[in-house]
Amino acid sequence: MRGAIFFLLLLFFLTACQTDNGNQSSPEAATATPPPAATSTQTPTAVPTPTPSATTPPTMTAVPTSAATLTPTPEPAPTIDRTCPTPAPEKPEYSRGATAPDPWPTPDTAVPSPHFWLRDPIADGRKPFEQSYYPYGWDSGGRFLLHNGADMTRALGTPVLAVASGTVIVAGADTKELYGWRCNWYGLLVIIELDEQWQGQPVYILYGHIQNIQVEPGQRVEPGDIVAEIGVEGVSLIPHLHLEVRVGTNTFGSTRNPLLWLEPFPETGVLAGRVVDEAGRPWQGIRLTLIDTSGEETEFISTFSYLGDPQNLVHPDEALAENFVFADMPPGNYTLFAKIAGIEYRMLVEIEAGEITTATIVTKKPQGED
Repeated sequence: MRGAIFFLLLLFFLTACQTDNGNQSSPEAATATPPPAATSTQTPTAVPTPTPSATTPPTMTAVPTSAATLTPTPEPAPTIDRTCPTPAPEKPEYSRGATAPDPWPTPDTAVPSPHFWLRDPIADGRKPFEQSYYPYGWDSGGRFLLHNGADMTRALGTPVLAVASGTVIVAGADTKELYGWRCNWYGLLVIIELDEQWQGQPVYILYGHIQNIQVEPGQRVEPGDIVAEIGVEGVSLIPHLHLEVRVGTNTFGSTRNPLLWLEPFPETGVLAGRVVDEAGRPWQGIRLTLIDTSGEETEFISTFSYLGDPQNLVHPDEALAENFVFADMPPGNYTLFAKIAGIEYRMLVEIEAGEITTATIVTKKPQGED
């Protein structure tokens, strides 16, 4: 049943968020059903919980009255060039089916996780995310630009809501200012800077392809406030919301995977995984499948690892260092499957409601490679 729903969603998204280059190559065909041959089972790593440490209070130091105190001057934020590029940039070539030349970041146990700060942005509730068609870090099999956000379909005019407390810093058209891949990318957009920072860095939430904007720059918003409506502006050809999470700087290349920030559906969880070789280099554009045998019929849910992007438009979470994500997954036991360089890998994973499960596949060197 879930497979049928995902197939309908795939057809619905065929024209979403496409670039202007006219590339209409078919998405990567689904691989054959993974064979049930038994292989060695690995246990997913648990998300480490940092241990609180006591902080020693600072000691008071007497300052001579004749001495002038120096107040550090904060460094100004770098100026961002919003000039529209001429000519418009071309879609780059992405690396897939191979490892990157350099190691991928590793999880940082000192960084807290999870951080499900964001409420549902759709007034009547979003739909479950379709995992395989156009996830974060994927280009739909060569059709579109590398995806740096999450798309949510709803009827034209559906209210779009603030996901957290913050201040509106952008509200309007991007026809003459660069906020996306090129100008007029989103058509109409709203950007909110959240009150809460992530590891000392500002967090920005971008709403793209919207209409009937209800807020203005400088306005305070709280979770649930109406921001705009679902639209079909910019490069979008069907009504949907494109949501981005930007960390550090308010630029197109500063995003994180929104599925690690949005509150999961009730009674669902998230799997954040890593697929790397023995040298820690990430496998790019690899199909990964969760196999659920708990029901009457076996279900296969697939996604892809992040593509190799010469412009580094997507980034892993500092705590998790993931390069693939499954979201909105019912709790239970699954088999994580991947076939890489002719070798099959299987791992048992348990997904818990409201939590992030982590799993790492470390691949072997192909035969004959030193």
